[in-house]
Amino acid sequence: MEHFKDEESLIASDEEEFRLSPGDFASELVAASRFELDLNDCFGCARCSSVCKAALFHSHEEPLTPRAVLYLTILGEPGELLRSRFIWMCSGCRRCEESCPQGVSISEVIRALRHLALQEGIPNPVAARVNERMCIHCGACVSACPHGAVSLVEGGPRGLVARVDPSECRGCGSCSAVCTNGAAQQAVLNDPEILDYLSGG
Repeated sequence: MEHFKDEESLIASDEEEFRLSPGDFASELVAASRFELDLNDCFGCARCSSVCKAALFHSHEEPLTPRAVLYLTILGEPGELLRSRFIWMCSGCRRCEESCPQGVSISEVIRALRHLALQEGIPNPVAARVNERMCIHCGACVSACPHGAVSLVEGGPRGLVARVDPSECRGCGSCSAVCTNGAAQQAVLNDPEILDYLSGG
């Protein structure tokens, strides 16, 4: 019986030895989040990556996946993460979280990375823009946005104007699709660029 106790102690010590501990960057990320993030809950099963559409269509440009994002966060590699297009390609569908057996809030990690990137002056390359001179503040874009990224605020030549929060915008095009005045615009990629991007060119 004593033999098994020794084995259990050895296994426990091995687990502690190889367990990754969040560094300063991970702590900063947790502070930027709306939720408590226990990044160490991830044990690398990669179920999140297997269901991630952003990873599937983005893999030709950068070999990033949700699992890689978690590990780079824990290891304190902010440069690669904050400058990656991957964090902006995430649609927030939360399929990664639904498939995670540990319940890690991966979508919230991505969201916090987006906030930190903007704080560092790194723009959202897929964010919609609003031409304030053309905006008639009808609110159609606000209602259409599935991510709550658009709101009506004071400003513009007519007193109210639609504004896009770049940290929440996923570049889906819903706002520009319903804007009858052409004020909300998606000026990211043209058709040839989109085809080239999806084909891995």
